[in-house]
Amino acid sequence: MRQPAQRASSREMSVLARTTAGGAALAVPGVVDLQPGLLDAVAQVSGGLLPGRVPGVTTRVLDGVLHVDVQFRAAADHRVLDVARAVRTAVTAEVRERTGHQRVVVHVLVTDAGV
Repeated sequence: MRQPAQRASSREMSVLARTTAGGAALAVPGVVDLQPGLLDAVAQVSGGLLPGRVPGVTTRVLDGVLHVDVQFRAAADHRVLDVARAVRTAVTAEVRERTGHQRVVVHVLVTDAGV
């Protein structure tokens, strides 16, 4: 079992949460790839992703709750709802374990189904 980050700054926690969420989502059967969101598109136009950014994953902390948004494409041979639930479950567990932050809410958005 991995140890949670010790006394990470909010920036470090955000980067850790994004990279953890991206890896956890990609490990779920039925996830084809992560899909960049609007902020990723703006960053690419202006010269590349910002350090610590993971395409398709954004994070924010509101009232002590870590919110993680994951955007992905789902495979044609899997039920989209099942994949979305599995992504939410996997990302929640991994982010809690790696960051030590227990108040985590994961929002999933399937940008394309049946790929």
